[in-house]
Amino acid sequence: MKTHRVAIVLFFMALAPGLPARPTQRSWFVECSAGFALLSPADLNARLEAQQARADFLYRDNYDAQQRLSGGAFTYALEEPAGSGLQGLGNGFPLSLRFGRALGRRAAVFIGLQFLDRSRSSFLQRTYRVSDLRPDQVTPPGAFVVETGFPEYLLAARAWIPQLGLRLDLLRRRPWTAGMRLAIGPMFASLRTLESQYYKRTDADGYWSEWRQVVDMKGRGAAVALEAAARLELEVVPRLSLFAEGGYALRRGSRFSGPGSFAYQYRDVHAAQNPQRLLWEDAEWRVRRVEIQRDWGSLTYVLSGNDLASYADTGRFRLDLSGWGLAAGLSWLL
Repeated sequence: MKTHRVAIVLFFMALAPGLPARPTQRSWFVECSAGFALLSPADLNARLEAQQARADFLYRDNYDAQQRLSGGAFTYALEEPAGSGLQGLGNGFPLSLRFGRALGRRAAVFIGLQFLDRSRSSFLQRTYRVSDLRPDQVTPPGAFVVETGFPEYLLAARAWIPQLGLRLDLLRRRPWTAGMRLAIGPMFASLRTLESQYYKRTDADGYWSEWRQVVDMKGRGAAVALEAAARLELEVVPRLSLFAEGGYALRRGSRFSGPGSFAYQYRDVHAAQNPQRLLWEDAEWRVRRVEIQRDWGSLTYVLSGNDLASYADTGRFRLDLSGWGLAAGLSWLL
């Protein structure tokens, strides 16, 4: 009999390294994490991409066409500094805080808050030095310089996401635990597009003219967010663990509205016109299609914003902050 008892004790001692790291009773815990997420907010980036394409079409494509047809009488040189080019949003850095309770050894429920804030500022600066010696032009032949671009182009998006979720431990071998995490909650999001644009032409005789405009649009809205992630946790010391997660988050909303403003001023070597300014309070963000025709070709592009009443409507704007992501953090058992 003693031999059997000793054998049973030795059996359980041999299993000890594989026993769960978590306490068997219900426990409260706190977690915090920081991550990196790939984003592709197509509608938010659409306006920036359209402005880049429009700048290429109206100036570079125009001058290329004239240069081909002029037989050498029309030439131009393009100057563009390093770093010039409009850049959209492509990633983000979500931060999360969770408070929960273990329901036994394999499951836990939690409430949490996730915060995602991303902004990106870029610029476009181009100088065209043109020589036009064609005798059939309405303006006198000669040289002129065109400066055009966007000295500032800002895209920004922010989301607060309260979460309710479930954490499952699928495989445990001390000090490691592998499992998954699921979460759902509302997304309260805001966005902004700030677009500063200019154009200036200087002729060989010293005459110059220019215009500048600024469009600033904001929006707010709400949606439902879902998140699923695989999880690997390492117990560092009793009651304190490090964890890493990787998964996909669906963060997408389609009802956004907000204020905006438009400012414009023209001036030349002789005088400056009074600046024009428009304000609007609560306009809906939409996506609209625009087509422009010129002698050298045509261009069709999509604009997004809340200032587009004069263009063909193609649908409701969607703020899509969904994407695959990785995160790392700490977990404390209380």
